[in-house]
Amino acid sequence: MTLKKIVLLILSLAGFFDSSYLTIVHYKNIIPPCSITHGCEKVLTSQFATIFGVPISLFGSLFFLVLIFLLLLGWIKYFKWLTLAGVAVSIVLLYIQAFVLHAFCQYCLLVEAIIFTIFIVSFKQKEPF
Repeated sequence: MTLKKIVLLILSLAGFFDSSYLTIVHYKNIIPPCSITHGCEKVLTSQFATIFGVPISLFGSLFFLVLIFLLLLGWIKYFKWLTLAGVAVSIVLLYIQAFVLHAFCQYCLLVEAIIFTIFIVSFKQKEPF
């Protein structure tokens, strides 16, 4: 396994754990501590936090789980396309936090940063998969 794949796998695992944590606290009806951004409660309880009653974080967990499997199977083309879709969703969610809610969730920002980093690393051409 190349260094690039290992980095992408670690990032995908980190995104999975962060998204899963947010999913767990959602179903436990707990607001996680927000020590950096002071906007978690507003973001995580907003109308944008769920789609048809399903927390967005659960979709995020599934997204990262699929990325992990695609990496392990070596299906890099699909991995890259899914990453591109993840970046598009992240941009929308970041926009909602910044311009609609005027609040930021540090856990959400971490997931978005992970997705952007995965995108950059996966499209970087120096090291082949």
